[in-house]
Amino acid sequence: MAQSSPVELYVLLFGGTIAMILLASGVVGFILLYQRRIIRQDLAFKEAEAKHQRELYQGTLEAIETERKRLARDLHDEVGASLSALRLLVGQIQQDTSKNDVIGSIGSKSKLLIDNTIENVRRISNDLLPQGLEEFGLGYSVEGLCEKTMELSDIIIYLKADNLTTIDTKKSLVVYRLIQELLNNAVKHSEAESVSITLKTDNNLLEIEYKDDGKGFVFEEAYQKRSLGLKNIETRTKMLNGTTKFETQPNEGLKLNVSIPLN
Repeated sequence: MAQSSPVELYVLLFGGTIAMILLASGVVGFILLYQRRIIRQDLAFKEAEAKHQRELYQGTLEAIETERKRLARDLHDEVGASLSALRLLVGQIQQDTSKNDVIGSIGSKSKLLIDNTIENVRRISNDLLPQGLEEFGLGYSVEGLCEKTMELSDIIIYLKADNLTTIDTKKSLVVYRLIQELLNNAVKHSEAESVSITLKTDNNLLEIEYKDDGKGFVFEEAYQKRSLGLKNIETRTKMLNGTTKFETQPNEGLKLNVSIPLN
């Protein structure tokens, strides 16, 4: 049997090496492609899950707002009307018994109590359904919210709202609730003396700038504790595909920038 020449051995060795390299490359390529496919499937699943969660949250919020609207109208149309009629009756009783000081005094106290109740019904109704939001838009309703907040607290609020007519009612309601959450936090927790809010639209974006001179906080600690106020603000913004940027430190107040796409 003839012995193989060195050239043939080199060719066999070189060919075998090439074949092994190609085989290893094929295996590595297959593994990488498989991993990429798994990663894409995992990302698609997470995106679908996140979308589902957003839709569930949005559906829950819409159901809550619908119920709030119904309660607000019932309070205004039925309870408010009944109290107004009762006030007229008490006034007539006072006129018929003008010579009786006791009944007159009771009538006056009753009218005062009814007036306070009517005012409370109006306040609750406005909290449930933002005043003028559907009729006059976001700027009008936020202005009313700021005025009411200043009446109930010692905080001075500076509001600037420009070019908000293009925002639809659904987005306006979410933004209103977001600002309401910020002002509630300012009144209850921040110990702020002044608040500045700017609302403007630019390049198809709604920009919200909030600033107060309150006591501030360590954002990372509050976020880890899942502060309800921060969570509500962030979740409402994400529901509109927007972004939030918090800036705060102890004794340095709070700054917040929110950007929400309009289409």
